[in-house]
Amino acid sequence: MALTTAQLATASRLITSVFDKAVRAASPFYPRISTVVSSDAAEEKYAWLGDMPGMREWLGERIFKQLRAADYELRNKHWESSLLVSKTDVADARVLKYKMLIEALAAEATYHPDELLFTTMVAGESTACFDGQFFYDTDHSWGDSGSQSNDLTYAAATGTVPTSAEFRAAYNQAYAAMLAFKGDNGKPLYRPTQAQQVERPLVTVTPTLYPTALEALSARFDTNGNPVVIMGNPEVMPIAYLTDATKFYVHDTSGPLKPLIFQEREPLSRQLKGQDDLETKDLKLMTEARYNAGYGAWWKSVLTTFT
Repeated sequence: MALTTAQLATASRLITSVFDKAVRAASPFYPRISTVVSSDAAEEKYAWLGDMPGMREWLGERIFKQLRAADYELRNKHWESSLLVSKTDVADARVLKYKMLIEALAAEATYHPDELLFTTMVAGESTACFDGQFFYDTDHSWGDSGSQSNDLTYAAATGTVPTSAEFRAAYNQAYAAMLAFKGDNGKPLYRPTQAQQVERPLVTVTPTLYPTALEALSARFDTNGNPVVIMGNPEVMPIAYLTDATKFYVHDTSGPLKPLIFQEREPLSRQLKGQDDLETKDLKLMTEARYNAGYGAWWKSVLTTFT
């Protein structure tokens, strides 16, 4: 269908403005829990993860720190989402009926990194990170750190369904484990002066487990009226991408290095084509981006499974 220049210009402005406005209004979660890394190649290597240079008394010659043999590589992936807009609807001034679809396309493209991030996080029980162990594992070891676990269990009296008190105890166990982690130089990763930086850990749970977690970590007294101890003033967040109600995660999101990595090669872009193409009866709204999610600082995230 032949369209006038004015019709095409009006439709193009409307379609792209609706999309751009929806993208600007979005507030994705992934920067909260991942270190955002700019990539300039098809993949990036993270040999530096886990290496903690320390001070020593200067006796004799200097001893220079070298990176250990980590060979963690994260390859970028190419993503797209597209939508057809009928030229007949453009000619009949009915483009507005696509408004919700265009907004949904923008939301899908903008929030997809969150979905990818939580899929990556859940896969951390069976996917290796920089030290060759699974991201959530019972025997992380790097340099002089000794064997350390960020994959904990807690026995609930009723099996895999915890009470509020049991969830609180399991959370305190995870938080205490996090504070005790050591770097490859054998020194504590969390110094006394960092206490306030871990003052607001993020606890992510399934929607099913959320009521129990919220009750457990917002209570000030137990069922007998006794004060309860809740370490670190945590924030609880239900995540629909998490589905196993026997598990929850405690994350330290402070500082520049986060538990996960979001590697950005090419940011989200969009293009509208087909305005002058007589071979097609549709306008084509197309989006694309290149990025991937991977594993960063395992010691800043602890998984607990109720048994």
